[in-house]
Amino acid sequence: MKQIRGSVLVFVGVVVLLTALVILVHHKKNRPLDYFEDDQPAGQVINNTNIALPPASAPQGTAPAIPHSITKRSSEFTPGEREKLAADFEQKYKPAVHRWFEAFQGRVPFDESDFTLDKFHSRLGDYMYTFMIGTTTFTVQDSPHGGVKVSYLMTRDGAVQLNSLPGGASAPTLTMPVTREDVISMAKADCGREFKPNEVIIRPSAAGTSLDGGALVHIVPEGTDPNNLATQPLNMVFGKDGKLVNYTRDPFL
Repeated sequence: MKQIRGSVLVFVGVVVLLTALVILVHHKKNRPLDYFEDDQPAGQVINNTNIALPPASAPQGTAPAIPHSITKRSSEFTPGEREKLAADFEQKYKPAVHRWFEAFQGRVPFDESDFTLDKFHSRLGDYMYTFMIGTTTFTVQDSPHGGVKVSYLMTRDGAVQLNSLPGGASAPTLTMPVTREDVISMAKADCGREFKPNEVIIRPSAAGTSLDGGALVHIVPEGTDPNNLATQPLNMVFGKDGKLVNYTRDPFL
């Protein structure tokens, strides 16, 4: 009886498989050819992908052009944009960076004099101006709502260490180069807001990354989720030498 039942199940399985194959062949055979062909209808192609958009129905000049990328490199700037950038650099960006250096005295991984116009790399969107200071990515925000401020810093070595686990060859250094009081003072000088001690979370970086002897700093205002980075207005990482490895500031802080 069991042998007969097993034979029936095998037969049913074969029938189902053959039926599925027939349906698949029929479906592919009846699909329109242009579904498989590369020659898509004329349209706008974004970033050389195969996703084509239909031609714009609005008259020319009335619809905004779709950018090829949200990042515009320095080599792509027009003479007029270069002239404006040079003026903004002297009148707005250098003063903002000077104030930022004063807030983090001795804790920036490069000298203020290294911040020069020739280090400009690209603009992200309309408001984020990125400079490459050696191997450090440094971004200044210039927006009508958030003002002009330093918004981001990341060293290349720091990025590698933060994204790798401790080696385990030796005991990690769990001491930290900054205190809660240091952070509160720097944050107030930076953004004008004095955070409460219970809003500052500091953890040794060596506990979970290969950045030995550093500190992971999170500003978590009362009533916000400490596990949600999007609600944290200011985040910093300090290396063993006490200098910034990473700095991220909320655009509206």
